[in-house]
Amino acid sequence: MSTDHEVIGVQFLVTSLAFFIIGGLMALIIRAEQALPGFDFLGGENYNRLLSNHGSIMIFLSILPAVLGLTHAVLPETVGANRPTHPKLGALSFWLIPVAGALMLASFFAGGASSGWTAYTPLSTQSAGAGQTLWAVSLLLVVGSLVLSSVSFLSTIRSHKPDVIWDTPLFAWSAMASSVLAMIASPVILLALVLLLVQRIAGPQLALLDGVIGVIVWQNLFWFFANSLTMILMLPMIGVICEVVPNYSGRPIVAHRSTAIAMAVIAGLALVSWGQHMFASGLISGMRIPFMVASMAVAVPLAYIVFVWIATIWLGKVRFETPMLFALGFIGLLVIGGLSGMALASVPINLQLQSSYFAVGHLHFALLGGAISGLFAGIYFWFPKLTGRDYDGGLGILHALGHSGGVFLTFSPMFVLGLMGLRRRVFDYPAGQNIEIFQLGVTAGALLLASTTMLFVYNMFFSALRGGSVERSALEAGWSFQPTQERDPV
Repeated sequence: MSTDHEVIGVQFLVTSLAFFIIGGLMALIIRAEQALPGFDFLGGENYNRLLSNHGSIMIFLSILPAVLGLTHAVLPETVGANRPTHPKLGALSFWLIPVAGALMLASFFAGGASSGWTAYTPLSTQSAGAGQTLWAVSLLLVVGSLVLSSVSFLSTIRSHKPDVIWDTPLFAWSAMASSVLAMIASPVILLALVLLLVQRIAGPQLALLDGVIGVIVWQNLFWFFANSLTMILMLPMIGVICEVVPNYSGRPIVAHRSTAIAMAVIAGLALVSWGQHMFASGLISGMRIPFMVASMAVAVPLAYIVFVWIATIWLGKVRFETPMLFALGFIGLLVIGGLSGMALASVPINLQLQSSYFAVGHLHFALLGGAISGLFAGIYFWFPKLTGRDYDGGLGILHALGHSGGVFLTFSPMFVLGLMGLRRRVFDYPAGQNIEIFQLGVTAGALLLASTTMLFVYNMFFSALRGGSVERSALEAGWSFQPTQERDPV
């Protein structure tokens, strides 16, 4: 069991890529089912199982491990350390993920977790078979991995903080904000999962999460964590873009200190805005307005950071290489995801659109357009330092353009479908309402995303084995663009 942080980071990234491919194949099957009305080859029950596993695998076994892996790989050098303060925590954190993944995949063949990635009760407490139980154990391990990684990140940052705290690189600031958020939110979902497991094992006589009160308890516990998880995933990627943009603009980032403060504000607001997901459920009516205000307030620090990036680019000499193209794609897609999130944060709009395709489009713009675009930017950016080899820049540019275009083509029609009234989580829909035109567009975009992902897989593995060697001067350069330095881009 290696304790080298770069090896651990690569293990995380390769494992997350494997699950990304599995989850992506599930998405393509879902798109085949949805492409045309009446094209029913899965059936409702199998569709629900596939949809539940797709969402769970992509969020908990692909995006989250990838974010943790990239942070493990580059955070120590970013703060000037040779190794993490507690390297064994990182190793243990990784090995929980393959076990969790095996249990998640096994759940599909053990009755399946058909209650969605949100596992709403009483569906998740009363479903037959062991599938839902395996799903819950899998999530327990994933959250355990998140906690161990967060402890490792926080201890490493604390042990190597600079004399002037504001000189801490923005990637480290983002990792710190994300880790603190994870440490606060994780115990809540652990409690929820334990309650779910106890009820499933003990049987209906112990109805902890059934009934009106139990259902609302689960929703509050789950969404407190899941709402925070969005920013746990997004904040490190914001930090990545804060490294990529100044490096490829040839100048330090504008407003370093206030950008760090904005990250902390985002983390704080994520803890008090989970109620936006429950406007249509049993949320006390008097709490709707406070949650709406808190949810909309997140847009203020996010918009500020976007303007910081734009100002840095405007004042610099930009090199449009692969990491920068992904950074630009991240910014554009994040704006779309943020604007759609603002719409869903409004109580009257939310009551109409929360259970529609509009919410699906928003979530995917945030995760695929935001978190995954940021991951690709970071992987391409630090790939030469992690491997000592360069990647194929032409394939990287094709990947960047195809990914951003594919995300837009795939998920922007979902906004229209949601406004047309199409409900999410349905395996078929009526013909003759022009729905199939937009569904075919979504399917075409999904195929484009799949094709560009294969370009990425080929580029990374071929380049790691046979790519050209990187000049020594580039390898010896710093891992982070320091706020007090004016130096050439790496």
